[in-house]
Amino acid sequence: MTAQLALFGGPKAVTADPTDQWARPVEEQKRAVCELLDQGRLSFSGSGVPKAFEEEFRDYIGCKYVLTTSHGHLALASAFFAAGLGASDEFIHPTLGYIGGYAGALHTGARPVFCDVDPQTLLTDPDDVARRITDRTRVVNPIHRHGKVCDMDALLALCDRHGLVLVEDAAHAHGSEWDGHRIGSIGHIACFSFQGADPVGKPVTSGEGGAIATNDRRLYEGALVYCHLHRGGSAEEVTDPVLRKLDRQFLGWKWRAHPLALALARVSLASLDERIAGFAAARDELLEGLRGVPGLRYPPPYPKAKGAEVYGHIQLVYDPEAWDGLPASRVIEALRAEDAPVELEERGLEHLRALFTQDLPGLWGPGHPGPADQPLPRYARGDFPVAESLHGRVFHLRGWVEPAPGLVGQVAAAFAKVYEHRDALRQTAQPAGGASSER
Repeated sequence: MTAQLALFGGPKAVTADPTDQWARPVEEQKRAVCELLDQGRLSFSGSGVPKAFEEEFRDYIGCKYVLTTSHGHLALASAFFAAGLGASDEFIHPTLGYIGGYAGALHTGARPVFCDVDPQTLLTDPDDVARRITDRTRVVNPIHRHGKVCDMDALLALCDRHGLVLVEDAAHAHGSEWDGHRIGSIGHIACFSFQGADPVGKPVTSGEGGAIATNDRRLYEGALVYCHLHRGGSAEEVTDPVLRKLDRQFLGWKWRAHPLALALARVSLASLDERIAGFAAARDELLEGLRGVPGLRYPPPYPKAKGAEVYGHIQLVYDPEAWDGLPASRVIEALRAEDAPVELEERGLEHLRALFTQDLPGLWGPGHPGPADQPLPRYARGDFPVAESLHGRVFHLRGWVEPAPGLVGQVAAAFAKVYEHRDALRQTAQPAGGASSER
């Protein structure tokens, strides 16, 4: 048997630096930002650095049109508008999702219809989407979670069959591919986030920011008039006869990205392929090291998919039966004591939010049942059995573009060590009501 668990005083399995050793090009970022500061160009879009980034990102994705926004969720809000989503319409979103992703749809008065996830990939289940389409459905809104690509063939076929718009949440999926084509170039409209800083932020980072990518001119122009007040040259860009009736201020929202942010995004984009490759190599090394540890399953990609998992962690689905019933929280506690950088997925299930399970009088104003006077749907525990069965048993490891020497092997060894000592962990777990890690 290996040495005693660190939780009980034994030596730690992980002794290497657990942080990513990839060096962010800070000096290059400073030069890019200082150039704009020296010029005094701090509030504009449609030209210069913002336009240059849109063109570079467009060429990287391989689509026809890119439009940057101040945040990823506002890119999605613009896409929902462009798709024609409005009050009394329905949109389909996975319950293993994110309220920030569909808030723009929610506030139009459209009704969220949640769907379950594929038990193997943990991504939007096209079969369950199909079951939930009605004559009021206008948009399907899948999430390429952690850079892993949803079943695009099945989802696009559904949308084509029913006349729906596929609005992809690609906040984690810059550089991810389906059948050799990058996300943003094959669907109807995809939305990206640039939150954070390399190497632990979104795949392309600018502090805050977002973008839409599409091949559809109508969708591009709809997003443009919705969110780009005072964009240089925008009035001349619009060709749709209805949209051309608007004056140069369009619909009044100014959700464009900050030029300083896009200066940072240009630097980040330049290293994206390098970081994707480094992350994939470390991920594959870790998965190989975990082959002998039972009860840990890496959600496989679809055959046509190639994920860019730079943001959002390496996922491992935990099977407590293979660990003799040991609670996931106890395993995490022991792994953390070994200095393994692993955590339990904390994001909840969208259908169990108070918004969709309880009456909240006055939330939308006296006498109003919901946004745009559209009452929100009601859900209950048990409505989405696959997603609910996963809750509380998905492990996350941040992953690394450039791990410290020996780190990946040590993390794999920490899992093996904890598994070997599972009996001791179970015997020392405190009963319900005690001050244990069961929470």
